[in-house]
Amino acid sequence: MTTENYIGSDLSGTTGSSNRVLTIGNVRETSNDSFQVFVNNSFLHLSIDYSVDHNESNTQITFLNPVWDDQNITVIYSFGKALPSEGESGIIPLDTQYINNEINYFGDTITIRAVTNLDYDIYGNAQQVLGDSKISYTSGDDALLSFYNSNWIAQTFTTDSSFNTTSIKIKIKRTGTPGAITVSIRAIDGNSKPTGSDLTSGTLDYTDLIDDGDTEWMVLPLTDYTLSASTTYALVIRASGGDNSNKFEARIKTAGTYSGGNNLISSDSGGTWTTGSSDILFDLYGDTEATCIVDVLTQEDEAVKSGQFQSGDKRFFFQNAESNIIRGTKIKHNSLWYEIDEIITDSLGDVTYCIEALGKKI
Repeated sequence: MTTENYIGSDLSGTTGSSNRVLTIGNVRETSNDSFQVFVNNSFLHLSIDYSVDHNESNTQITFLNPVWDDQNITVIYSFGKALPSEGESGIIPLDTQYINNEINYFGDTITIRAVTNLDYDIYGNAQQVLGDSKISYTSGDDALLSFYNSNWIAQTFTTDSSFNTTSIKIKIKRTGTPGAITVSIRAIDGNSKPTGSDLTSGTLDYTDLIDDGDTEWMVLPLTDYTLSASTTYALVIRASGGDNSNKFEARIKTAGTYSGGNNLISSDSGGTWTTGSSDILFDLYGDTEATCIVDVLTQEDEAVKSGQFQSGDKRFFFQNAESNIIRGTKIKHNSLWYEIDEIITDSLGDVTYCIEALGKKI
């Protein structure tokens, strides 16, 4: 969907006269579908207020009623149907509720992996795309809890909703050479202690931390796993080696205030667990589901002709309230991942009626 803004003086003819002509800047043939004309934010009706000659370029609009030079003119159009609707009909862009209903009814369910760090590298790529922070306990720490070799630690937590895991962040430091860290999620038994095998896990080598440095928030990507809603799980944290002089330490709050769980310790590699009263700092990230209209780009699309995108990349149309769609966001559709490279906010004046995102297949 393209929006172009003009003033009356851009038209042919003299101010206050009728049958003045506006030539717009389209580069492909327009059509009546989704073609909208506004004067001072008032919607004009085809054949009553204006006529239009649709051309492959420089479409011409003839205003059948008087137009003054100081009036604001907005033209909204697309090359073909931007938002499909039943019966191939167009939509009225300013009716945001109608558009939201169209997306909800005709849209596909997609997975969103949100940008976590809003900084970008020199190539314009998002620095960190972990998803949304789903469950966290990240402040108030006042002590360290060590883990190495057979000495494991854990933190139980409780989900609010179901989500797919992407990453876990823990605040840790290392001393010496304690091996690699593994953080996993396990189910709990009837005594709220970790049980069974890992549901999902991630690893980090000790060399990623400075020896005897300050504690740091470290990210461990997790394998895909869908956690259930309103369910308690355990984060199990351990090291592959080490001893009392070669170890990792995690930041904790000794008098824990996290209501969804608590810490545990094990001295036999998770065989038995002792429940503590502290809480380990953590931040668990996951994907979010949304509904949008999906359009596959072809060789006829200007975005492909320009060389920025390829045939098979996709355009996603989101509701105007979808605020976490930005450049670098990753979207999963039909089992394939796409990275958003361009955002177009379709709006008129102060009204945003659609967020259009173009994504490259990755």
